[in-house]
Amino acid sequence: MLSANISAAADLTFTPCNIAGSGGNGNLQAQCAQWQQPVNRANPTGPTINLFVAKLPSTAIDPAKDAFTLINGGPGGSSIDLLVDLAPIVQMFTRERDVIVIDQRGTGRSAPLTCDGLTEAASSTSPDEIVKTTKNCLDRLSYDPRFFTSTAAVADLEALRETLGYQQLDIYGISYGTRVAMQYQRRHPDRSRSIILDGVVPPTIALGSNVSTNSQSVLNKVFNRCKDDSACTQAFPDLEADFLRVSNNLKQRPISMPLQHPVTGLHTDFELTYEHFALWLRLALYVPETTALIPVMIHQAANQANFTPIAANALRMLDQLAQSINYGMHNSVICTEDVPYFDDNQEDFAALSKTYLGREMYDTLQAMCSVWPEGVISQDIKSPLISQVPTLVLSGAYDPITPPAYGDIVMANLSNAKHIIGSGQGHGIFTRGCIPNLVLEFVEAADVDVLDDSCTKHLSSYPFFVDIMGPSP
Repeated sequence: MLSANISAAADLTFTPCNIAGSGGNGNLQAQCAQWQQPVNRANPTGPTINLFVAKLPSTAIDPAKDAFTLINGGPGGSSIDLLVDLAPIVQMFTRERDVIVIDQRGTGRSAPLTCDGLTEAASSTSPDEIVKTTKNCLDRLSYDPRFFTSTAAVADLEALRETLGYQQLDIYGISYGTRVAMQYQRRHPDRSRSIILDGVVPPTIALGSNVSTNSQSVLNKVFNRCKDDSACTQAFPDLEADFLRVSNNLKQRPISMPLQHPVTGLHTDFELTYEHFALWLRLALYVPETTALIPVMIHQAANQANFTPIAANALRMLDQLAQSINYGMHNSVICTEDVPYFDDNQEDFAALSKTYLGREMYDTLQAMCSVWPEGVISQDIKSPLISQVPTLVLSGAYDPITPPAYGDIVMANLSNAKHIIGSGQGHGIFTRGCIPNLVLEFVEAADVDVLDDSCTKHLSSYPFFVDIMGPSP
């Protein structure tokens, strides 16, 4: 049996463990191992790091010789946390094969590159403050950040597959994780049995100003949805005007307020800025449930001077970002694989300034990367992926960062692929409706032609809240 051979791997011994997920939530029983690997694979006798690996053994008598794995987004998110969060779905995959997940180097439990204070500094509009905080982070890092990129992650994943003796991998990547999945697919096509790309980031696209334009496009769709919804229009007859009023008020001056911290429950004196408002709005657009709250929260702020819901949610999101994203690893990826490909001459900054996020994210990334060292990178990582590996591309119709058009870009060079677009959905649709069963069916067959995706017609947007009690009856 393959599982017995894997457990006996000389340099990777698994023991029973309980794993908590993001924010300490969840409790997954698994098998875990610490895997010592060189920081720089070109120097195998140099400094090493411990990479955290978790396994859910297959329940099959004779497990498949391939394994299913997950790669989280961010960059900087923990794949082990994602495994725990998705455990009820992922455990279905063990009926035929093992599930093996590694925390990408620099994240979670694998030599995390943390940057205290960078979350708050990144929401500031002061480039000098961002540079100062970034330099402080670099000074405190225990490892050379040049070796914490997607290229290094792909090498780790292939070394793990080889060490454990799996013939192939079935890879699910979400958001930034799709970049790693596609690069593995490019570098190791014979070792890639099936690939799922959820909220795909095309290799040819450098994430920067497009974050603002894509998010604005989805916000405009939300406004239009409200206009077309009689209950929403009746409750919020001037939603866009309300939005502009709130935006202008916060741009003119922050609002100070006493607040019960939404995470700790402690009393907090909080100053709500426009940057907090924009952060809340950007992240609220990611999923249908929080998108449904946008009209009522904007309306209350504009017409009742009730900014508490926005402030509390912004504070909660800041806390979640600080807990879930390792900004050192984030910077190592972005400053190697995205920002060096920015071209100011190609940017329409006038149009960018008209979005609610403006050009601040573009400028913030450039400020951070002005002092962050570029890391190891494969020369082909920014080229279009041309592949015959069975690939399932998933997109949300209302995805504010990786729209369906990105899936279409990738599909153009995939000869054995299917693109499913979730109606009314946001960023990442793996957990939505019948999608988990479709993904399971796809992985078990490694064949997109077996999929009947007619069930996805039942996916829809979550109805707008018209007051604090919920949607209209």
